[in-house]
Amino acid sequence: MFTTLYRFDPVYYVHFKCNLRRIVDYPNLWNYLKDLYQQPGVKQTCNLDHIKRHYYRSHPKVNPTRIVPKGLLIDFDAPHHRDRLFAK
Repeated sequence: MFTTLYRFDPVYYVHFKCNLRRIVDYPNLWNYLKDLYQQPGVKQTCNLDHIKRHYYRSHPKVNPTRIVPKGLLIDFDAPHHRDRLFAK
């Protein structure tokens, strides 16, 4: 689930035209994604530039120009506030 959530806004939302809403438009999913991203060792496995280059350049029928957009500015390091959910 993490990989789908992580790729959704920068790739699926634009490239595959899944553009009704972004993950950031769903506060619970957005906070969950940031929480997962901020877990030890996860961030180091993520490379959005590589992911975007792959998708935008490898689907010529979807993106015949193979232009890779700079994309949305997404702050996965922003506070997720999920710790408040589990505080006693």
